[in-house]
Amino acid sequence: MRFRFTLPFLALLAMSGIAAAQDQAADGWQAMNYYSFQTPSATDPLQTLVWPDVIREANAYVTTELKRSLDGKNALVTALASTYRDGNRTIIVSTALSRACDSGANDKGAAIEPSTCPVRIVTIENGKVISIKSDTGCYTDHADPDLPAKNRNDISYTRYDATAGTISFRTSIGGSDVPSCERVYSLK
Repeated sequence: MRFRFTLPFLALLAMSGIAAAQDQAADGWQAMNYYSFQTPSATDPLQTLVWPDVIREANAYVTTELKRSLDGKNALVTALASTYRDGNRTIIVSTALSRACDSGANDKGAAIEPSTCPVRIVTIENGKVISIKSDTGCYTDHADPDLPAKNRNDISYTRYDATAGTISFRTSIGGSDVPSCERVYSLK
């Protein structure tokens, strides 16, 4: 599916971590960064371009169903994201923890499992969105001191292959890759 939006390129530069392509390991894998959307932003591409519908749905749930005030904040929606630059193209890969996720174990005694959540890959060229691809992928909680020690470094990675036109995705939990989280997404 192709969408065309005009997005001021400066909005992409407004957010550190998204605007500048992140450092990549020698094998090309890039750790995804954690973002919280509780503070609304009109210039954050993740909030304005990638996940605005998810944020609206979460806000509506809290205010309408739970009957709680958000006091100018957004409901708790978090995301993992990585960004790649390829000439005049910017590719943002993101997964968001939302009500649409199929969550892994959450019992106090259960082992940590990834949640299967929405993934969006946004391609921007010359300041315009040329495509938004949606799929699913794994989401791991950001490093949290309340997690068991072996899970404090759980993380998801992406890798961009310009020649093949793909984004690869993998997740590590408790120091081991989770085979069911390994995915390859086509940008074509």
